[in-house]
Amino acid sequence: ALPPSGRRTFALHSLLGHDPAAVEAILRAGGFARGVFWLHDFASLCAGIHLMRDDLVDCGAPPAASAACGVCVYGPRRGLHADAHRRLIEAFGLQVLAPSQVALDLWRRASGMSLAPAQVLPLAALGGPAASAPGPPAPDGVLRVAFLGAPVPHKGWDVFCDVVGRFADDPRYAFLQFGAQGAGYSGMRFVEVRVSTASPQAMRDALVREGVDVALAWSLCTETFGFTALEAAAAGAAVLAGPDSGNIAAQVRAGLPGLVLDDEAALFAAFESGAVLALSRSARGGAVRDIDFSGLTASPGVRPGP
Repeated sequence: ALPPSGRRTFALHSLLGHDPAAVEAILRAGGFARGVFWLHDFASLCAGIHLMRDDLVDCGAPPAASAACGVCVYGPRRGLHADAHRRLIEAFGLQVLAPSQVALDLWRRASGMSLAPAQVLPLAALGGPAASAPGPPAPDGVLRVAFLGAPVPHKGWDVFCDVVGRFADDPRYAFLQFGAQGAGYSGMRFVEVRVSTASPQAMRDALVREGVDVALAWSLCTETFGFTALEAAAAGAAVLAGPDSGNIAAQVRAGLPGLVLDDEAALFAAFESGAVLALSRSARGGAVRDIDFSGLTASPGVRPGP
């Protein structure tokens, strides 16, 4: 049975593909009056949830009536889409939860809801030394460079493939892809990894076992959090990030081991010159750490509005 209506709360993680007005009607019918809205992506700003113009380049969420939106495939309906989300958030006085300050700052600027109750609640953080983890292989002088997760363009997959294409035959480097899909690409070795509730540290452990030195987290979109960067750092690997990667770049600038490079030319130059070799696990003494996951909506301090 449902609790009394005054105690009923809800959490919205995405409305993509749903009519916000219909969602409001359902919640009203159920007696819900308080809730939270998560900024896991930017679906509340645009149907192009990654804020990439024509799914190609970061757009920075310009005004909906701007010429920049007018030339984008998502532009014609962006205003209607964003207004519907705004009405729902304001109708319930929802508390907005952002996994990073980067995500919240962008959302406040682009949504026009600067006064909406909001807080930053990271999805996870680096913990102490790993309680249990495999040991890395002995150093052999080869820098192991990895791509983590889904092999899709907005996550930097094409950039990784360009690096592999240029340096696959260079004896200084070895390239690996970690994830649940993607075996069979030339110039790299595939390592299947499936993170689950039973194995939440599976990616970290796989990276440690394979002795990965560097993870290329070259997202082309503003990442609201960047789990792969955190997993790489937990494994003792360094992170190479691009300037448009949102919270990935912010994490590196805040102390996560690695570098934020200006552009792809700088990335290729670092491999060509060998400057990237300074990020090897043996040179840095990368420590293996646990990942501490937050309680999400159940975390202390989350108070569904109003």
